[in-house]
Amino acid sequence: MRILVTGAAGLVGRALVARGAGTMLAATRADGDVTDPTVRERLLDRHLPDAVIFCAAFTAVDRAGDRGESDRAWAVNVTAPGEWARRVPTWWLSSNFVYSTPGPHGPSERPSPVGAYATQKAAGEDSVLRNGGHVCRVGWVYGPRGKTFGSTLVQRLVAGETVSAIADVLVQPTLSTHLAASLMQLPVGISHHIGCETASWFGFALAVQARVGRGRVVPVRLVDLRLPTPRPRDARLTPATLPGWRAGVDELLRGEASAGRL
Repeated sequence: MRILVTGAAGLVGRALVARGAGTMLAATRADGDVTDPTVRERLLDRHLPDAVIFCAAFTAVDRAGDRGESDRAWAVNVTAPGEWARRVPTWWLSSNFVYSTPGPHGPSERPSPVGAYATQKAAGEDSVLRNGGHVCRVGWVYGPRGKTFGSTLVQRLVAGETVSAIADVLVQPTLSTHLAASLMQLPVGISHHIGCETASWFGFALAVQARVGRGRVVPVRLVDLRLPTPRPRDARLTPATLPGWRAGVDELLRGEASAGRL
């Protein structure tokens, strides 16, 4: 089966392409704008995929509703994935942020989005499903060369930084390679892809710091960050079937060590 991965230069896209060498076909920003119908048709004609895993997304939560950015965010997070699903079997990455009420949340639970980004992801789910596609909810992803908190933590600690980590939000940190293996199963309908162990980012960071032996971790409350867009305090998903974050951290540190960064 030939599977085209949009957003293939991102954290999850890279993991998919690396894991599925020979079957995963990469489409990055350099190949064109996924919201452009002409680009979409050109990519489909060039690669003739049997399916698409749509990883391209507007993920800047605090800018998704800004003037000058909201139209672009809506096009990437809602309109484009629906149009791709209309043309080819599509598996689209949604977010646990579609929930604002206490979790854990099952696949059939109705979203309760708060804020522009969460609203866009919930609308994107409707668009994809309405056009015959499939929704894969993910969250708290980290991995090598990523820009997320968990992705950058190791190098920040190795550099001796003091890292502030949120202590009052429940998370299920999920390694990108574990997520990629799960997504490649192409589950039908709405599915959840999340690590099986719960922590706070503070607890996660403390465990990483203990392994690295450098840097410092200090707790911070979500309210202290004064973020312009509300974040859910408990957007846990169930079923949580991917390996837990402790195994993920061990795998990540082995990779960092083999690359000479530890």
